[in-house]
Amino acid sequence: MRRKFNPILKIALTANTIEWFEFSLTAFMALEIGRLFFPAASDKSALMLSFLVFASSYLARPLGSIFFGMMGNRRGTGSALKLSLLGMAIPALLIAFLPTYQTAGYVATAMLLLLKVVQGFCAGGETPLSGYYVSLTVNDRNRGGYCALVAGSGFIGMLQASGTIFALPYVASWLQLSDSPIADYVPDTWRWPFLLCIPLSILVYFLRSSIAVDRKSQVPVASRSRSATPLVQGFVLVAFMEIALYALFVWMPSYLHSYLGIASADARLSNVVALLILFVSIVASGYVARFIDASTLALAGIVALGVSLYPLFYVLQQGDFATLVAVQAAFGIMAGCLVGVIFVVLPDLFKRSWGNFGMAVTYSFAVALFGGTAPVVCAYLIDVTGLLTAPAIYIAASALLAAPVAYSVARANRRQVSHPLPSSGTDGLYVPGTGR
Repeated sequence: MRRKFNPILKIALTANTIEWFEFSLTAFMALEIGRLFFPAASDKSALMLSFLVFASSYLARPLGSIFFGMMGNRRGTGSALKLSLLGMAIPALLIAFLPTYQTAGYVATAMLLLLKVVQGFCAGGETPLSGYYVSLTVNDRNRGGYCALVAGSGFIGMLQASGTIFALPYVASWLQLSDSPIADYVPDTWRWPFLLCIPLSILVYFLRSSIAVDRKSQVPVASRSRSATPLVQGFVLVAFMEIALYALFVWMPSYLHSYLGIASADARLSNVVALLILFVSIVASGYVARFIDASTLALAGIVALGVSLYPLFYVLQQGDFATLVAVQAAFGIMAGCLVGVIFVVLPDLFKRSWGNFGMAVTYSFAVALFGGTAPVVCAYLIDVTGLLTAPAIYIAASALLAAPVAYSVARANRRQVSHPLPSSGTDGLYVPGTGR
Protein backbone atom coordinates (compact mmCIF):
# COMPACT_ATOMS: atom_id res chain seq x y z
CA MET A 1 0.00 0.00 0.00
CA ARG A 2 1.40 3.37 -0.96
CA ARG A 3 2.08 5.60 2.02
CA LYS A 4 0.31 8.97 1.89
CA PHE A 5 2.62 11.97 1.66
CA ASN A 6 2.55 13.97 4.88
CA PRO A 7 0.45 17.11 4.18
CA ILE A 8 2.20 19.11 6.90
CA LEU A 9 5.55 18.26 5.33
CA LYS A 10 4.27 19.37 1.93
CA ILE A 11 3.07 22.66 3.38
CA ALA A 12 6.33 23.25 5.26
CA LEU A 13 8.44 22.60 2.17
CA THR A 14 6.39 24.91 -0.01
CA ALA A 15 6.22 27.58 2.67
CA ASN A 16 9.99 27.73 3.12
CA THR A 17 10.44 28.14 -0.62
CA ILE A 18 8.01 31.05 -0.76
CA GLU A 19 9.38 32.63 2.41
CA TRP A 20 12.94 32.76 1.17
CA PHE A 21 11.95 33.94 -2.28
CA GLU A 22 10.29 36.96 -0.70
CA PHE A 23 12.98 37.57 1.88
CA SER A 24 15.92 37.22 -0.53
CA LEU A 25 14.63 39.76 -3.04
CA THR A 26 15.76 42.67 -0.87
CA ALA A 27 19.23 41.19 -0.46
CA PHE A 28 19.75 40.44 -4.14
CA MET A 29 18.46 43.94 -5.05
CA ALA A 30 20.55 45.61 -2.34
CA LEU A 31 22.24 48.15 -4.63
CA GLU A 32 18.98 49.14 -6.31
CA ILE A 33 17.16 49.37 -2.94
CA GLY A 34 19.94 51.54 -1.53
CA ARG A 35 19.74 53.95 -4.49
CA LEU A 36 15.93 54.11 -4.32
CA PHE A 37 15.38 54.57 -0.58
CA PHE A 38 18.47 56.47 0.60
CA PRO A 39 20.30 59.67 -0.44
CA ALA A 40 23.49 57.66 -0.91
CA ALA A 41 26.55 59.38 -2.35
CA SER A 42 28.12 56.26 -3.89
CA ASP A 43 27.26 52.69 -4.79
CA LYS A 44 29.22 51.34 -1.82
CA SER A 45 27.38 53.56 0.66
CA ALA A 46 24.06 52.64 -0.98
CA LEU A 47 24.97 48.99 -0.61
CA MET A 48 25.91 49.46 3.04
CA LEU A 49 22.69 51.33 3.87
CA SER A 50 20.57 48.75 2.08
CA PHE A 51 22.14 45.87 4.00
CA LEU A 52 21.66 47.81 7.24
CA VAL A 53 17.91 47.70 6.54
CA PHE A 54 18.27 44.01 5.72
CA ALA A 55 20.12 43.45 9.02
CA SER A 56 17.59 45.47 11.05
CA SER A 57 14.82 43.10 10.02
CA TYR A 58 16.78 40.33 11.68
CA LEU A 59 16.82 42.15 15.00
CA ALA A 60 13.08 41.49 15.24
CA ARG A 61 13.58 37.74 14.77
CA PRO A 62 14.35 36.95 18.43
CA LEU A 63 11.10 38.58 19.55
CA GLY A 64 9.24 36.63 16.89
CA SER A 65 10.95 33.42 17.92
CA ILE A 66 9.82 33.86 21.53
CA PHE A 67 6.25 34.54 20.43
CA PHE A 68 6.00 31.72 17.89
CA GLY A 69 8.03 29.29 20.02
CA MET A 70 5.59 29.70 22.92
CA MET A 71 2.67 29.50 20.49
CA GLY A 72 4.08 26.28 19.04
CA ASN A 73 4.40 24.67 22.48
CA ARG A 74 0.92 25.76 23.58
CA ARG A 75 -1.20 25.59 20.42
CA GLY A 76 0.79 23.32 18.14
CA THR A 77 3.41 23.92 15.49
CA GLY A 78 0.82 24.07 12.70
CA SER A 79 -0.91 27.14 14.14
CA ALA A 80 2.39 28.95 14.56
CA LEU A 81 3.44 28.11 11.00
CA LYS A 82 0.23 29.46 9.50
CA LEU A 83 0.48 32.80 11.23
CA SER A 84 4.21 33.29 10.69
CA LEU A 85 3.99 32.60 6.97
CA LEU A 86 1.17 35.07 6.41
CA GLY A 87 3.19 37.65 8.30
CA MET A 88 6.07 37.02 5.91
CA ALA A 89 4.01 37.27 2.72
CA ILE A 90 2.03 40.47 3.31
CA PRO A 91 4.99 42.85 3.94
CA ALA A 92 6.82 41.48 0.91
CA LEU A 93 3.78 42.28 -1.23
CA LEU A 94 3.43 45.80 0.18
CA ILE A 95 7.04 46.68 -0.67
CA ALA A 96 6.01 46.67 -4.33
CA PHE A 97 3.73 49.68 -3.68
CA LEU A 98 6.12 51.82 -1.61
CA PRO A 99 7.10 55.33 -2.73
CA THR A 100 10.82 55.99 -3.15
CA TYR A 101 13.11 58.50 -1.41
CA GLN A 102 12.86 60.79 -4.43
CA THR A 103 9.07 61.15 -3.99
CA ALA A 104 8.58 60.75 -0.22
CA GLY A 105 11.96 61.33 1.39
CA TYR A 106 12.68 59.55 4.65
CA VAL A 107 9.03 58.53 4.94
CA ALA A 108 9.71 55.97 2.22
CA THR A 109 12.81 54.77 4.09
CA ALA A 110 10.83 54.41 7.33
CA MET A 111 8.04 52.47 5.60
CA LEU A 112 10.55 50.05 4.06
CA LEU A 113 12.20 49.57 7.44
CA LEU A 114 8.86 48.93 9.15
CA LEU A 115 7.82 46.29 6.60
CA LYS A 116 11.18 44.51 6.87
CA VAL A 117 10.96 44.50 10.68
CA VAL A 118 7.46 42.96 10.56
CA GLN A 119 8.74 40.40 8.08
CA GLY A 120 11.70 39.61 10.32
CA PHE A 121 9.44 39.20 13.38
CA CYS A 122 7.30 36.62 11.60
CA ALA A 123 10.33 34.84 10.14
CA GLY A 124 11.44 34.16 13.73
CA GLY A 125 9.18 31.13 13.88
CA GLU A 126 8.90 29.89 10.31
CA THR A 127 12.12 28.08 9.38
CA PRO A 128 13.08 26.63 12.80
CA LEU A 129 9.58 25.36 13.57
CA SER A 130 9.21 23.81 10.11
CA GLY A 131 12.50 22.00 10.55
CA TYR A 132 11.69 20.93 14.12
CA TYR A 133 8.27 19.56 13.24
CA VAL A 134 9.41 17.61 10.19
CA SER A 135 12.51 16.24 11.92
CA LEU A 136 10.60 14.77 14.82
CA THR A 137 7.58 13.63 12.80
CA VAL A 138 9.54 11.57 10.27
CA ASN A 139 10.96 8.66 12.25
CA ASP A 140 12.33 6.30 9.59
CA ARG A 141 15.43 6.10 7.40
CA ASN A 142 14.16 9.01 5.30
CA ARG A 143 14.60 11.47 8.14
CA GLY A 144 17.84 12.94 6.83
CA GLY A 145 16.42 13.34 3.34
CA TYR A 146 13.21 15.00 4.52
CA CYS A 147 15.11 17.39 6.79
CA ALA A 148 17.51 18.22 3.95
CA LEU A 149 14.52 19.11 1.77
CA VAL A 150 13.19 21.44 4.47
CA ALA A 151 16.55 23.24 4.56
CA GLY A 152 16.97 23.03 0.80
CA SER A 153 13.51 24.39 0.07
CA GLY A 154 14.63 27.74 1.42
CA PHE A 155 17.51 27.73 -1.03
CA ILE A 156 15.12 26.92 -3.86
CA GLY A 157 13.42 30.18 -2.90
CA MET A 158 16.78 31.97 -2.87
CA LEU A 159 17.57 30.44 -6.25
CA GLN A 160 14.24 31.60 -7.64
CA ALA A 161 14.89 35.11 -6.32
CA SER A 162 18.42 35.15 -7.73
CA GLY A 163 17.18 33.87 -11.10
CA THR A 164 14.36 36.42 -11.14
CA ILE A 165 16.74 39.32 -10.51
CA PHE A 166 19.15 37.97 -13.13
CA ALA A 167 16.36 37.73 -15.75
CA LEU A 168 14.71 41.05 -14.80
CA PRO A 169 16.65 43.39 -17.17
CA TYR A 170 16.23 40.97 -20.07
CA VAL A 171 12.49 40.65 -19.49
CA ALA A 172 12.14 44.44 -19.15
CA SER A 173 14.06 44.99 -22.38
CA TRP A 174 11.92 42.44 -24.23
CA LEU A 175 8.68 44.03 -22.97
CA GLN A 176 9.82 47.47 -24.05
CA LEU A 177 10.81 46.26 -27.50
CA SER A 178 7.49 44.48 -27.93
CA ASP A 179 5.50 47.54 -26.74
CA SER A 180 3.77 45.48 -24.07
CA PRO A 181 1.18 47.40 -21.99
CA ILE A 182 2.65 45.83 -18.83
CA ALA A 183 5.64 48.17 -19.07
CA ASP A 184 3.25 51.17 -19.12
CA TYR A 185 1.25 50.02 -16.09
CA VAL A 186 4.35 49.24 -14.01
CA PRO A 187 7.21 51.34 -15.37
CA ASP A 188 9.45 50.74 -12.33
CA THR A 189 11.02 47.37 -13.05
CA TRP A 190 12.32 46.99 -9.49
CA ARG A 191 8.71 46.52 -8.35
CA TRP A 192 8.06 43.56 -10.64
CA PRO A 193 9.69 40.83 -8.50
CA PHE A 194 7.73 41.98 -5.44
CA LEU A 195 4.50 41.89 -7.43
CA LEU A 196 5.11 38.17 -7.91
CA CYS A 197 4.32 37.90 -4.20
CA ILE A 198 0.61 38.38 -5.05
CA PRO A 199 0.08 34.86 -6.47
CA LEU A 200 2.53 33.47 -3.92
CA SER A 201 0.56 35.05 -1.08
CA ILE A 202 -2.66 33.49 -2.38
CA LEU A 203 -0.93 30.11 -2.54
CA VAL A 204 0.34 30.55 1.03
CA TYR A 205 -3.16 31.37 2.25
CA PHE A 206 -4.72 28.21 0.83
CA LEU A 207 -1.86 25.98 1.96
CA ARG A 208 -1.80 27.33 5.49
CA SER A 209 -5.60 27.29 5.87
CA SER A 210 -5.53 23.52 5.33
CA ILE A 211 -3.44 22.93 8.47
CA ALA A 212 -5.53 21.47 11.24
CA VAL A 213 -5.14 23.28 14.55
CA ASP A 214 -3.24 20.96 16.86
CA ARG A 215 -3.15 22.23 20.40
CA LYS A 216 -0.90 19.45 21.65
CA SER A 217 2.78 19.10 21.07
CA GLN A 218 3.40 16.68 18.23
CA VAL A 219 6.45 15.22 19.92
CA PRO A 220 6.47 13.64 23.39
CA VAL A 221 9.09 15.03 25.73
CA ALA A 222 10.93 12.56 27.94
CA SER A 223 12.41 15.04 30.38
CA ARG A 224 11.58 18.55 31.53
CA SER A 225 15.15 19.41 32.56
CA ARG A 226 16.35 22.77 31.31
CA SER A 227 20.10 22.52 30.81
CA ALA A 228 21.58 25.51 28.99
CA THR A 229 24.12 23.36 27.14
CA PRO A 230 21.87 22.54 24.13
CA LEU A 231 21.03 26.23 23.75
CA VAL A 232 24.70 27.22 23.63
CA GLN A 233 25.61 24.38 21.25
CA GLY A 234 22.72 25.13 18.91
CA PHE A 235 23.47 28.86 18.97
CA VAL A 236 27.12 28.41 17.97
CA LEU A 237 26.34 25.97 15.15
CA VAL A 238 23.59 28.13 13.66
CA ALA A 239 25.71 31.29 14.05
CA PHE A 240 28.50 29.79 11.95
CA MET A 241 26.06 28.41 9.38
CA GLU A 242 24.34 31.77 8.95
CA ILE A 243 27.59 33.74 8.69
CA ALA A 244 28.76 31.38 5.96
CA LEU A 245 25.46 31.35 4.07
CA TYR A 246 24.86 35.08 4.05
CA ALA A 247 28.48 35.99 3.28
CA LEU A 248 29.10 33.30 0.65
CA PHE A 249 25.74 33.24 -1.13
CA VAL A 250 23.46 36.19 -0.28
CA TRP A 251 26.15 38.91 -0.18
CA MET A 252 28.45 37.34 -2.76
CA PRO A 253 26.94 38.95 -5.92
CA SER A 254 27.31 42.40 -4.34
CA TYR A 255 30.88 41.59 -3.25
CA LEU A 256 31.86 40.39 -6.70
CA HIS A 257 30.39 43.44 -8.46
CA SER A 258 31.17 46.26 -6.01
CA TYR A 259 34.56 45.13 -4.67
CA LEU A 260 36.07 42.92 -7.37
CA GLY A 261 34.65 44.78 -10.35
CA ILE A 262 32.95 41.73 -11.86
CA ALA A 263 30.17 42.48 -14.33
CA SER A 264 26.79 42.37 -12.63
CA ALA A 265 25.44 39.74 -15.06
CA ASP A 266 28.42 37.44 -14.42
CA ALA A 267 28.14 37.92 -10.65
CA ARG A 268 24.45 37.03 -10.64
CA LEU A 269 24.75 34.12 -13.03
CA SER A 270 27.60 32.56 -11.04
CA ASN A 271 25.47 32.99 -7.92
CA VAL A 272 22.58 31.11 -9.56
CA VAL A 273 24.96 28.25 -10.39
CA ALA A 274 26.35 28.28 -6.84
CA LEU A 275 22.85 28.09 -5.32
CA LEU A 276 22.00 25.14 -7.57
CA ILE A 277 25.13 23.30 -6.41
CA LEU A 278 24.37 24.22 -2.80
CA PHE A 279 20.89 22.71 -3.08
CA VAL A 280 22.26 19.48 -4.60
CA SER A 281 24.86 19.29 -1.82
CA ILE A 282 22.18 19.82 0.84
CA VAL A 283 20.01 17.00 -0.49
CA ALA A 284 23.02 14.69 -0.92
CA SER A 285 24.12 15.40 2.63
CA GLY A 286 20.66 14.51 3.95
CA TYR A 287 20.76 11.23 2.04
CA VAL A 288 24.26 10.38 3.30
CA ALA A 289 22.98 10.95 6.86
CA ARG A 290 21.35 7.52 6.49
CA PHE A 291 24.82 5.99 6.79
CA ILE A 292 26.94 8.61 8.56
CA ASP A 293 25.91 10.42 11.75
CA ALA A 294 24.52 13.87 10.93
CA SER A 295 26.71 15.67 13.46
CA THR A 296 29.80 14.09 11.87
CA LEU A 297 28.77 15.47 8.48
CA ALA A 298 28.23 18.88 10.07
CA LEU A 299 31.71 18.74 11.60
CA ALA A 300 33.24 17.84 8.22
CA GLY A 301 31.55 20.80 6.53
CA ILE A 302 32.66 23.25 9.22
CA VAL A 303 36.30 22.10 9.16
CA ALA A 304 36.45 22.07 5.35
CA LEU A 305 35.15 25.64 5.11
CA GLY A 306 37.36 26.92 7.90
CA VAL A 307 40.51 25.53 6.30
CA SER A 308 39.82 26.46 2.66
CA LEU A 309 38.13 29.86 2.84
CA TYR A 310 41.17 32.12 2.78
CA PRO A 311 42.88 30.51 -0.23
CA LEU A 312 39.56 30.32 -2.10
CA PHE A 313 38.87 34.03 -1.52
CA TYR A 314 42.33 34.78 -2.86
CA VAL A 315 41.63 32.68 -5.98
CA LEU A 316 38.27 34.45 -6.36
CA GLN A 317 40.10 37.69 -7.13
CA GLN A 318 41.44 36.24 -10.40
CA GLY A 319 38.17 37.38 -11.93
CA ASP A 320 37.40 35.05 -14.87
CA PHE A 321 33.95 33.50 -14.98
CA ALA A 322 35.15 29.88 -14.75
CA THR A 323 37.03 30.72 -11.55
CA LEU A 324 33.95 32.41 -10.08
CA VAL A 325 31.83 29.33 -10.70
CA ALA A 326 34.48 26.86 -9.48
CA VAL A 327 35.13 28.70 -6.22
CA GLN A 328 31.45 29.24 -5.44
CA ALA A 329 30.75 25.60 -6.32
CA ALA A 330 33.31 24.59 -3.69
CA PHE A 331 31.55 26.88 -1.19
CA GLY A 332 28.23 25.20 -2.03
CA ILE A 333 29.52 21.65 -1.63
CA MET A 334 31.14 22.32 1.75
CA ALA A 335 28.30 24.42 3.15
CA GLY A 336 25.78 21.79 2.08
CA CYS A 337 27.38 19.25 4.43
CA LEU A 338 26.28 21.39 7.39
CA VAL A 339 23.04 22.89 6.08
CA GLY A 340 21.71 19.53 4.87
CA VAL A 341 21.77 18.02 8.36
CA ILE A 342 21.18 21.05 10.59
CA PHE A 343 17.52 20.09 11.12
CA VAL A 344 18.61 16.65 12.25
CA VAL A 345 21.26 17.91 14.66
CA LEU A 346 19.30 20.74 16.30
CA PRO A 347 16.00 18.95 17.09
CA ASP A 348 17.98 16.14 18.75
CA LEU A 349 19.42 18.76 21.10
CA PHE A 350 16.02 20.19 22.09
CA LYS A 351 13.42 17.43 21.81
CA ARG A 352 13.78 16.22 25.42
CA SER A 353 14.00 19.62 27.09
CA TRP A 354 13.26 22.94 25.40
CA GLY A 355 11.05 21.77 22.52
CA ASN A 356 9.64 24.31 20.02
CA PHE A 357 10.70 27.22 22.22
CA GLY A 358 14.35 26.21 22.38
CA MET A 359 14.51 25.50 18.67
CA ALA A 360 12.91 28.79 17.61
CA VAL A 361 14.73 31.04 20.08
CA THR A 362 18.20 29.55 19.57
CA TYR A 363 17.90 29.53 15.79
CA SER A 364 16.47 33.03 15.51
CA PHE A 365 18.85 34.70 17.97
CA ALA A 366 21.82 33.27 16.07
CA VAL A 367 20.35 34.33 12.72
CA ALA A 368 19.58 37.84 14.02
CA LEU A 369 23.00 38.47 15.55
CA PHE A 370 25.19 36.81 12.94
CA GLY A 371 23.19 36.01 9.79
CA GLY A 372 21.55 39.28 8.85
CA THR A 373 24.58 41.27 10.02
CA ALA A 374 27.14 39.19 8.10
CA PRO A 375 27.07 41.34 4.91
CA VAL A 376 27.48 44.54 6.94
CA VAL A 377 30.31 43.08 9.02
CA CYS A 378 32.11 41.80 5.93
CA ALA A 379 31.84 45.17 4.17
CA TYR A 380 33.02 46.96 7.31
CA LEU A 381 36.03 44.65 7.69
CA ILE A 382 37.05 45.30 4.08
CA ASP A 383 36.77 49.06 4.58
CA VAL A 384 38.77 48.99 7.84
CA THR A 385 41.51 46.56 6.83
CA GLY A 386 41.65 47.20 3.11
CA LEU A 387 41.81 43.42 2.61
CA LEU A 388 39.47 41.85 0.06
CA THR A 389 40.00 38.55 1.90
CA ALA A 390 38.75 39.97 5.23
CA PRO A 391 35.37 38.14 4.96
CA ALA A 392 37.25 34.82 4.75
CA ILE A 393 39.08 35.62 7.98
CA TYR A 394 35.78 36.43 9.71
CA ILE A 395 34.11 33.20 8.58
CA ALA A 396 37.19 31.10 9.42
CA ALA A 397 37.33 32.62 12.91
CA SER A 398 33.71 31.58 13.51
CA ALA A 399 34.60 28.09 12.28
CA LEU A 400 37.19 27.86 15.06
CA LEU A 401 34.35 28.25 17.56
CA ALA A 402 31.87 25.98 15.78
CA ALA A 403 34.18 23.02 15.11
CA PRO A 404 34.71 22.07 18.80
CA VAL A 405 30.96 22.30 19.40
CA ALA A 406 30.21 20.04 16.43
CA TYR A 407 32.85 17.59 17.65
CA SER A 408 31.27 17.55 21.13
CA VAL A 409 27.80 16.88 19.70
CA ALA A 410 29.15 14.13 17.42
CA ARG A 411 30.90 12.51 20.38
CA ALA A 412 27.74 12.61 22.48
CA ASN A 413 25.75 11.03 19.64
CA ARG A 414 28.26 8.21 19.32
CA ARG A 415 27.98 7.53 23.05
CA GLN A 416 24.18 7.55 22.77
CA VAL A 417 24.29 4.99 19.96
CA SER A 418 26.65 2.79 22.01
CA HIS A 419 24.56 3.19 25.18
CA PRO A 420 20.99 4.00 24.07
CA LEU A 421 18.47 5.49 26.46
CA PRO A 422 15.68 3.25 27.82
CA SER A 423 12.73 3.09 25.50
CA SER A 424 10.34 4.30 28.19
CA GLY A 425 9.02 7.73 27.35
CA THR A 426 10.78 7.94 23.99
CA ASP A 427 8.56 5.80 21.79
CA GLY A 428 8.18 7.35 18.38
CA LEU A 429 11.24 9.54 18.74
CA TYR A 430 14.11 9.27 16.35
CA VAL A 431 17.37 8.07 17.90
CA PRO A 432 20.45 9.47 16.11
CA GLY A 433 22.42 6.95 14.10
CA THR A 434 19.95 4.11 14.51
CA GLY A 435 17.84 4.65 11.38
CA ARG A 436 14.69 4.49 13.51
